[in-house]
Amino acid sequence: TVSRTHRIFRLDRATETWVDTTTLVDSRPNTRADVLWDGGSLYVASHVVASSNTAAAAGQPARLSRYSYDSATRSYAVDTGFPVTISDFSSETLTIDKDSTGTLWASWAQSNRVYVNRTVGGDAAWGTPFPLATAGADNLQSDDIAAVVAFGGDRVGVMWSNQAASAMYFAEHVDGDPADTWQASRTAVQGPNTADDHINLKALQGDPQGHVFAAVKTSLDAAGSAPGILVLARDPATGDWASAPFGRVSDCHTRPILVLDSQRQVLHVFATAPDSGCPFSGSAGSVYEKTSPMANISFPEGRGTVVMRDPASPNINNATSTKQSVGDAAGLVVLASDDVARRYWHADVPL
Repeated sequence: TVSRTHRIFRLDRATETWVDTTTLVDSRPNTRADVLWDGGSLYVASHVVASSNTAAAAGQPARLSRYSYDSATRSYAVDTGFPVTISDFSSETLTIDKDSTGTLWASWAQSNRVYVNRTVGGDAAWGTPFPLATAGADNLQSDDIAAVVAFGGDRVGVMWSNQAASAMYFAEHVDGDPADTWQASRTAVQGPNTADDHINLKALQGDPQGHVFAAVKTSLDAAGSAPGILVLARDPATGDWASAPFGRVSDCHTRPILVLDSQRQVLHVFATAPDSGCPFSGSAGSVYEKTSPMANISFPEGRGTVVMRDPASPNINNATSTKQSVGDAAGLVVLASDDVARRYWHADVPL
């Protein structure tokens, strides 16, 4: 709160407290970051926040930093030559992942279109951003967003919302193909008011079949019994998508994320909901959890089990966790923030 910088902190699980490693991520206070650990390096893509994809401004670059880990000091150091520029524009969101050839990919929405970029010849060299040329990837509404994921051991995918078409779409790119060669987009879910600008996209790691899941929000705000949050699942055999309701509009969930327990084949889904009442979907409160088997996705009714709640300040929101699939060796940690009390919260969730 003093320096208004973003730094890397380490969770000391013996005391459940956070230690500041002092390693700088970004000195710009109005940024958000997406983080990827690939087993050898830590990648942080940090972008200046725009209120919508049509409010993106030039001269506010999205940057990629790469860090090496020192196990003796339990700290990270930025590698020589970083940070580097992914895009020159601010954006509402931006996510990254790495394919099987070592190419890093980034995706975001800009000027009512889905944009993509990738590295060329090493982590520090990015190509020129380009709009995704596939059905449904243009003529977006101003608050539509996109996300990227590597999956199946041989491809990457981009999911985006298109509220003008009331749909979520997913397009695939085979590793090693030209950057602008993408398969025809698939409709992940479609129907009146089924799309909104909340997407959390995860792939089951170590899975050559290509299981991909997403937690998304609908815009069915007026219908209490309608699904407010959906969990989408890609069928590896056909590439088609199925959906299951995580919560109803009356539950007032917002900002959903999912974490994949590969050891037990269980989906952990977290979302915010107010502690009482339901003034509108999207208000802060506490963070709730529900779980489901991956093979037969079904969630119990209600808001779920509370994993983070502050009785003195019911304003916890924006849960986040790892891209990696989890198990007993790593456990499951979820982080969230309270913008009123200006504090971070975390939950060390038993598996």
